[in-house]
Amino acid sequence: MQEYRKRLNFATKMACPSPWKDIEDKFFECSICLDLFKEPKLLPCLHRFCKPCLEPILEGQVGTFECPLCKDVCNIPNNRIDGFKTDFHMKSMLQFIQLQKTFENEEVRVCAGCSKKLKVTAYCFKCKDFLCVQCYQFHSTNKMVADHRGNVLALKDVEGKSLTLEKLASLKEALRCHVHTEFKAQLCCCTCGNLPVCVTCTYGKHKGHDLQDVANVSKEERERLQKRLEELVKRKENVTSLTDKINKVNAELTSIVADTKRKWKSQYESQTRELQNEKEKGKRKFHRFKTVLEERSRKELKELETEMEEKIREIKENYDRMIKIKIRESKEKEETKRNELEKRELKIDETMNKLDAVMNERNKTIEEQQQRKLRETQNLSDLCNQWVNKFENMSTIASSVLESRNHWTDAQCIPDIRAASEPLVEDIMKDFPEMESISDITMDDLPMLCIDKVNISDNVESVVDFDVIKGILFCLRGITSTCSGNIVISGRLSSDHSFITVINRQGRQIRQNKIDKGKGSSLQPFRYCAALSRDKIASICRSNQLVVYNIHGGSLTQKNITSFFGDIKTVGEKYASCITTDTIRGHIIVGTSIGSLFIFDEELKFIRALKLPEVIKRSRDILYHQGVLLICDEKNRCAYAVTMDTAKTGAELLYKLPIPAIDGGTWCPWSICVDRAGFVYILWYSAGKYIITQYSQDGQQLLTTKRTEDTVWCMTTLMTEEGEKLLVATSYAGTIFSYGLTPE
Repeated sequence: MQEYRKRLNFATKMACPSPWKDIEDKFFECSICLDLFKEPKLLPCLHRFCKPCLEPILEGQVGTFECPLCKDVCNIPNNRIDGFKTDFHMKSMLQFIQLQKTFENEEVRVCAGCSKKLKVTAYCFKCKDFLCVQCYQFHSTNKMVADHRGNVLALKDVEGKSLTLEKLASLKEALRCHVHTEFKAQLCCCTCGNLPVCVTCTYGKHKGHDLQDVANVSKEERERLQKRLEELVKRKENVTSLTDKINKVNAELTSIVADTKRKWKSQYESQTRELQNEKEKGKRKFHRFKTVLEERSRKELKELETEMEEKIREIKENYDRMIKIKIRESKEKEETKRNELEKRELKIDETMNKLDAVMNERNKTIEEQQQRKLRETQNLSDLCNQWVNKFENMSTIASSVLESRNHWTDAQCIPDIRAASEPLVEDIMKDFPEMESISDITMDDLPMLCIDKVNISDNVESVVDFDVIKGILFCLRGITSTCSGNIVISGRLSSDHSFITVINRQGRQIRQNKIDKGKGSSLQPFRYCAALSRDKIASICRSNQLVVYNIHGGSLTQKNITSFFGDIKTVGEKYASCITTDTIRGHIIVGTSIGSLFIFDEELKFIRALKLPEVIKRSRDILYHQGVLLICDEKNRCAYAVTMDTAKTGAELLYKLPIPAIDGGTWCPWSICVDRAGFVYILWYSAGKYIITQYSQDGQQLLTTKRTEDTVWCMTTLMTEEGEKLLVATSYAGTIFSYGLTPE
């Protein structure tokens, strides 16, 4: 980025008139042959190339071609390469350089007057050749060539360092009419691109055109160019600020990745230590049990020996039998305990292997995210570099034209410069409001795999009334939380609008967005939400509006997905009914009313559709968990687990989650979430009553059932300083109930 600033400063300097000697040598070289320009042709982007170098590039091209330097698309004129302007200004500057070098090196040339090879003393622009000292004196005194005197460049002009492009232009012959080359140009035709014309043309080919004095045209064109250059110099701060933002984003991205890896490593080491301690604890417990058992056996044997001595003859056979029984029982107990220990150790080893796999997968995924974000910033850097190159080229050309102070050069070159500057100004003025979000990456904690049980508090720990704007039609439908500790709720605000609101733990509103449901939908704008990353949530509305929302800035990206229903043949309404996310891969999974899922990336680009098993009729809520999808089927009143195989177009049914059997009711799954330890929670509804069920990490065992408040609608979990909480929100009252989750 320092290189960009350096080049921008140079370009700014060149944007103002400066001595021609400040221009770098490579400015006069063709970028293809790397030699001085020969018959330079000027493209609309102001880059120039030798005519012989440009011809092979145009071969086979139809209509347009790309500039070899800046890759701008240029239209090919009807007469192909001859239709591009010859850069007469560049030819003048090259002639200027060649003349100066010839005089400074005192080269020997053939004199135009006497045809002798002598040191050059002057150059006649009428004769278009060099003169020796005698022929120069002849030109200066003889009346036969009196009209040449104003067109002669003498050695003294070069030695005195007084030669400039402006003076050089004054020595040349007056420009000729482009039609009648025998006449000097007297006017400038603004209608035909500032072409030089004579008086005769005013009654012929250029009759009725806008004809002006070239000095006036030159003055106007210089003023326009100067104004444009000043505007570009002011706007260059946009590029400078953008490069600063890129540096800041890259630094923040690197810092976040490093912090995340350190955090995960700490969690990994902590859980590994806990699991290892569990193994050692089991071994110590077994050894204590064995020691107590052996001591007890010795004591019993000693008692039996005493008894045997007293009744040795009567009970010898019985005694031998009892000894064998005791030894066998002891061995059986020892073996049973050993098997229990081995099973426990095997389970711990499996958990550690699973934790290793999760850690490796997380590191791989975050590195992929980092590379993707770095590629985004590199693309922005390349774009800045392209702008700077264009700005440098345009500024250098503009400064050389302004320094020449030639009316015809101004009239013919400056309009091209201004035309090329238009897209450059538009590019530099582009804004990148979402660029800071490039550093937003997944920050989920590692799952707490070593926890065997999580207890739900018996009673509600707290009740929060959130203060969002509520109207007659207000209806909450979604709730989620993010790593930053904020709570996000969503739902219907009116018959035409949905809302997304960010609140704190006390229910105070931080930010709220009101979203129009759009035209063409007769459905109520119920909106659902799910956490996507550290600062973003994904949200879907029944009017099929998919949104990625930044909870800090309040900005959102929106996409209507109605068209994705078009290829699916079904009866009844087609709409999005729920949403979940794969936070590690950055995928958004949208459930629908038609037995299918749509999967998008975090930029709302469609990835694929997934057909659900036919047994699943209507998805009310969905949850992506440990590589499978858990679905609450409202129509069948069941919850299912299905595969998420990326290689298949259809999901396969894995199992059905146990249905609660309480109060003899027919319970319907309403909302689903998961805690950090991986335990699954489902909110069930039946006849105006609600219950919460807790399932094992794989969802196949029902562990706990507890009643909750009436009128609740959706739930999520939230990490706080006091530990993890289960939040259950009402639909209309604007209330959140909090339950504690305590791991054992």
